[in-house]
Amino acid sequence: MAATVEISVPDSLVKALGARPDELPRQAFEALVVQTYRTGRITHAQVGELLNLDRWAVDGFLKSSQAFRPYENEEFSSDLDRLRKITG
Repeated sequence: MAATVEISVPDSLVKALGARPDELPRQAFEALVVQTYRTGRITHAQVGELLNLDRWAVDGFLKSSQAFRPYENEEFSSDLDRLRKITG
């Protein structure tokens, strides 16, 4: 189940973001994903699932978003298992 969230964004913020109004839902969703990742509530793999990105695209996305956090052993193991399943 997915939640729908509706917010009103002032034109000045839209302009500051450099976004068109139709781009805002994706940008807001990406910002939520980044913040949730930074706090450790989701893993690197979950970022990829949520944004429909492969591992390398997630790396680029997180780097461009300056979303850095220590890589934990459990997360590394989970990502490694997922990669093994993908590569067969």
